[in-house]
Amino acid sequence: MKTRWKALIAFGAVVFLALTVGLLYLLISSIDVNQLPLIGQKVAVIPIKGTITLEGCSGGIFGTAQCASVSTIKEMLKNADEDNSVRAIVLDINSGGGYVVASRELERAVKDTKKPVVACIREVGTSGAYYVASAADSIVADRDSITGSIGVVMTIQHYYGLLEKLGINVTVIKAGKSKDLGSPYREMTEEEKRELKEVIDKIYYDFVSDVAKNRNLSFSYVEKISDGSIYLGSDAKDLGLVDYLGNLDDAIDIASELGRISGEPAIEEAKPRKISLWDLFRISAEDVGSEILSVIHIISQNSND
Repeated sequence: MKTRWKALIAFGAVVFLALTVGLLYLLISSIDVNQLPLIGQKVAVIPIKGTITLEGCSGGIFGTAQCASVSTIKEMLKNADEDNSVRAIVLDINSGGGYVVASRELERAVKDTKKPVVACIREVGTSGAYYVASAADSIVADRDSITGSIGVVMTIQHYYGLLEKLGINVTVIKAGKSKDLGSPYREMTEEEKRELKEVIDKIYYDFVSDVAKNRNLSFSYVEKISDGSIYLGSDAKDLGLVDYLGNLDDAIDIASELGRISGEPAIEEAKPRKISLWDLFRISAEDVGSEILSVIHIISQNSND
């Protein structure tokens, strides 16, 4: 009889334990950790400063970035998007734009970010930088900031006249009539100008289309105000290119609201990785190694000769 009771008690304990574990699992799985008071109360601030480029930024010995590297900014966006302690993101923009493909790639990265993103235009946010900002959920700009400049430009330098004066002649041998399109050694034909204009027009169309979609505006309206003109932040707001006038603190407040942060948010300033002494040593070693290989190659060639 005692053995039977012990078995029943043991069975009851197992059932009770199983029910307790099941209830705890349901309770924990239903909790959004981002809603906990000590978790998910941060706003990540990501800087976009200087020319937007796919190439790495040049820097001095102290690692001061000279451009807005797309790969670096995308990495910071990804880290903030995956960090449970971050509820919203602010793009701290001070850039006159950059290269077409680089700006579009960064615009796509901002658009694909799952968490709320607020773009803050401080002094300048024009051309490619505005392209990136347009993908954010909301745009804040200082009333006297410079923004807009929606357009595309291609600059080709010619110095065949100078070479002629110096008595220098350049002979170009090509296969394909457009192979030396834009050559600085000769005057461009009208047909070549039209060809390049078609390229620029297609890029411009994509730019205007994306801004129109991102800002919930019609293509015809955005095209009308996209003649390359720059606008003060206050004028950009009137035109619908900006949502709010304010500074970085205002942008953080709006991001907190979008991220449903209660109370004062913690600010996490995302920073690109600085160039270390090891990086400088590694780059120098690679350069030296490349030079050694070149010398070996030359010696090998001379020996064979």
